[in-house]
Amino acid sequence: MMKKQSQVNIVHSIDCGNYMKYRSFNGINYKNDQFFQGSSEFVDYYDEQESVKVIQTLDQELYTTQRQGLNFFYKLPLNKDSPETQNYMLTLYFAELQYSESNARIFDVYFGNKLVIENLDIYEKVGMRTAYIIEISFQIIGLQVLYKGEQINGALSKNYEFLIRFKAIKSLAAIAGIMLKIGDNQIEIANNENPKNTLKAIDGFKKLSDESLKIIESEVKEIQKDLQKNHANELDDPNNRRSLKKEIKLIEFSIKLLIILTRSPFGIVLASSYFGISLITLLQLFFNEKQTITERGKTKISKQN
Repeated sequence: MMKKQSQVNIVHSIDCGNYMKYRSFNGINYKNDQFFQGSSEFVDYYDEQESVKVIQTLDQELYTTQRQGLNFFYKLPLNKDSPETQNYMLTLYFAELQYSESNARIFDVYFGNKLVIENLDIYEKVGMRTAYIIEISFQIIGLQVLYKGEQINGALSKNYEFLIRFKAIKSLAAIAGIMLKIGDNQIEIANNENPKNTLKAIDGFKKLSDESLKIIESEVKEIQKDLQKNHANELDDPNNRRSLKKEIKLIEFSIKLLIILTRSPFGIVLASSYFGISLITLLQLFFNEKQTITERGKTKISKQN
């Protein structure tokens, strides 16, 4: 007996081409066809179900209704309150129920503007009247979509909708079902081959940034102590005090900027790069301030004489 699946992590499950809801053999509730736009139409093979038996599946009805078209897409609404970093698994259900030869129906699948499945020929893959399933992992960080370690454009709308596009090359593109599930955020996505965009790498950047901030804060405190200790007499001059406060405010602003940057994953990367520049700037600031105060002290002594 097939074990029923949980709906807990399912964001969307859609029976494409079906006007009605559908409950699968393993207990998944599929919505009627929705969230689609573009040049497409419902195609229903239900009347031919007696002669059109789809093999490799227990869900005949899921595959006997399809959405087909030249160029269409689905805009799947996502939860705006989701964690800033979220893994997803997209499952696409296909079956060739019209053509009995390869090279008859060929189409591409896109995430926004990114081609993720090229020259898909269902008959060539599994033959006619056979269920064919493709699973694709991807990641959303903030407002950016990552696929195989690459940031892709146009896959997430301003309204926080994920865009899947089907574009025909020969005949019409066809899709029988779509399921979008939340993945496990505790593990890296298998499809993200480039480690620089994995959760592990991001945690590493965050750790590096935290250490960088501590070092910068320590440097600032040392500079403040050194200025106050070595130039106590010169700081009696109001002009010198104003200059010093101005420079210290600049240092404090730099620290606050770094803290803000580390609140987002891409900011973390930027903050890590900024760390090296900040250290150089702090050192230059220290020596410039020391030289300026010394010169002002000499000028003051000269005027007194």
